[in-house]
Amino acid sequence: MLEIYKNSYVTIQEADEYFSEKLNADFWKELDNSEKEKSLITAARQIDIQPFIGRKANPEQAMSFPRIIRGKKYEVLYRVKAAVCEQVFEMFSNNFEKSSNVKSVSLGSASITFSDNADFELCSEAKLLLSGLLRRGFDIENSYFEETY
Repeated sequence: MLEIYKNSYVTIQEADEYFSEKLNADFWKELDNSEKEKSLITAARQIDIQPFIGRKANPEQAMSFPRIIRGKKYEVLYRVKAAVCEQVFEMFSNNFEKSSNVKSVSLGSASITFSDNADFELCSEAKLLLSGLLRRGFDIENSYFEETY
């Protein structure tokens, strides 16, 4: 079951709206709610493991957002939600099927079978949407310095 902040950042209604405005996203209309939930949860997991800047608002929360970034609390940003939707789009696109990590894809029952040791790569649109939110190198905000004299 899809639960915001527990296993997804995007509701089915938000995804319906997103895909209604996206070119070549007719696949979304063909999925039932269970398939939509599974797709959104899978994509959210792939997005959530990225090295976001800042820190979780609550260390015990299930997902990376809400998040404290440079002293300010952020709920889920639109860019994160859009990245989840783009990752779902990639799952059902021809490019995803050509990936070496995918054994088979079928749209009727929305099944995707991955290779045993599949490494997930974010699609280029998701990478662009998240680019300013991901750490590169050393994270000063979350670092710990111990001064010695």
